[in-house]
Amino acid sequence: MTANTPAPAREKISDKRIVPVINYLLFFIFLMTAGISGLPAITLIYLFQDEAPDWLKSHYQFQKRTFWIGIIAVVALFVLTGIGRSVAHPITAAIVWIGFTAVFFWTIGRSVMGFNHIFHKRAYPNPKSWLV
Repeated sequence: MTANTPAPAREKISDKRIVPVINYLLFFIFLMTAGISGLPAITLIYLFQDEAPDWLKSHYQFQKRTFWIGIIAVVALFVLTGIGRSVAHPITAAIVWIGFTAVFFWTIGRSVMGFNHIFHKRAYPNPKSWLV
């Protein structure tokens, strides 16, 4: 490269899939952070969903549902944990443990399915589903 050759210009990231991919990664660690990693994810969703192409809007809708259903489940399980401590009943502890495990695998499953569809550049087929 000579002194007269200009430096190459930086390219702007134009792939609109990057924000949903980041959100799916944040949902992977959703329960390990007690739902806190969902806060930047839901913020990114509301910031970028309007300018997304139609096929990505289904992913944003799917991610919003994952966040809100997950938060409701985590809050309910934390309430049960508090009730379980006051009652100290082993059945309540088992229900809470099973609940956290179920929400963990549900969130991971939804993230994996979302990754699969987004990397193949497909809309999410049923973003309003409760399951995967």
